[in-house]
Amino acid sequence: MTLHAALRLMAGSVILVSLVIGYSLHPWGYYLTAFVGLNLLQSAFTNWCPAMSIFRALGLKEERCQTGMSVHQGVHLIAGSLVLLTLALVFIVQLPIELLLVTAVIGLSLAQSAFTGWCPAIMLSRLLGFHRPAH
Repeated sequence: MTLHAALRLMAGSVILVSLVIGYSLHPWGYYLTAFVGLNLLQSAFTNWCPAMSIFRALGLKEERCQTGMSVHQGVHLIAGSLVLLTLALVFIVQLPIELLLVTAVIGLSLAQSAFTGWCPAIMLSRLLGFHRPAH
């Protein structure tokens, strides 16, 4: 498993778990969802987050681009933005909490992409011109 696949698996899993915590145990669980969204968004621009340091230390292979933003960074940008947008629409604009099903689908999509290598955000990143990493 590559570093970015492990990161998508972890981010997707934490999104799903935090949504369950927020819905069934305590609304503060949604803060963890927001933290993951913010981390994804900032890592799109910095190519760094705390989990990446851990995965690098574990020796997971990292794919990098020579120039520009990679497809992986595009996925982080899209997923992080959508997670934060859905949370904002529910908790600031007061739209129905069922909208968080979109956030759950994003989390599920990120997690499964670690195994399949495909998710809508990967396809969209490629269509938007993000670069494929060199192998």
